Amino acid sequence: MSDIYSILNQTQKSKPERLPKEEFIEKLKQQKKALYDMSDQQALNVTSHPDSYIHYLSMLSQFDYTVTNTLLIMAQKPEATLLKDSEHWRNDKYYIKKGEKGIQILEPQGEYVKEDGSTGTSYAVKYVFDVSQINAKIKVNVPYMSTENILSGLTYDTSIVLKNDDTLISHQNVLYSPAEKTIYYRNNLTENELVQGMVREFCYAEFDQQYTNFDRQRDFFIVESSAYILCSRLGVNVEQKDFANKVSQEFYGMDARQIKEELVNIKDLSSDVYSRIERGIYKMQQQTLQTPQPQQEAR
Repeated sequence: MSDIYSILNQTQKSKPERLPKEEFIEKLKQQKKALYDMSDQQALNVTSHPDSYIHYLSMLSQFDYTVTNTLLIMAQKPEATLLKDSEHWRNDKYYIKKGEKGIQILEPQGEYVKEDGSTGTSYAVKYVFDVSQINAKIKVNVPYMSTENILSGLTYDTSIVLKNDDTLISHQNVLYSPAEKTIYYRNNLTENELVQGMVREFCYAEFDQQYTNFDRQRDFFIVESSAYILCSRLGVNVEQKDFANKVSQEFYGMDARQIKEELVNIKDLSSDVYSRIERGIYKMQQQTLQTPQPQQEAR
């Protein structure tokens, strides 16, 4: 009998002590600060070398998380390919392997009013796990959208004129002219050359519509980065990555906050063009459903 009671007593002793409320709040505050510091350092890291920058853009396209969370994931598990929290893995009948450490990200919890009267967003630490950390092997699907859907979505109800021109002086096979609001394209392009070029030049056109005094040479890094994200998200192979060689020059002299702001602008541009594609595809599908189909004559 004494052994039974000793087991119960031992169980009571093993329970972790609950921290006082003030200490618990301070602990969470320090945990979030450590994550912000980690993302700041990673922002400096990814903008210091072309390969690191391309890796970051690829991860951003793959997960479609915020810039800060993508930086956090890259800092903690750069080889990650598919992320879910433990609850979603369990719902899919998979379980986290023993001893695996969660990847910490920041999840929005709602808005609050700051002391100066402005509105801020409250964040909480959330743990996610990569597919490599679960108890089964799962094939990660590579993103893909058909060329027909990409081109149809891009060009649906657009004010941009599309013209075939084999006399283009530029080395580009597809080229946007801001003065004429026209995208020119050559004949006899491969499927990948055409769709990659169209995606890139629609990014230039979108940038031109959003900002005044558009200058292709000055703004090319932002637009080429956005186009790379978008192509990766659509499953389009990007053959030219030379723009990444300018990464150190582009972010020279910026602190982590400024770098993040620029990375957000790059992500937002790619998201705007992706939304255009989705809206175009959706509207075309709706039109198809609403168009009366010809009735066959009775025989």
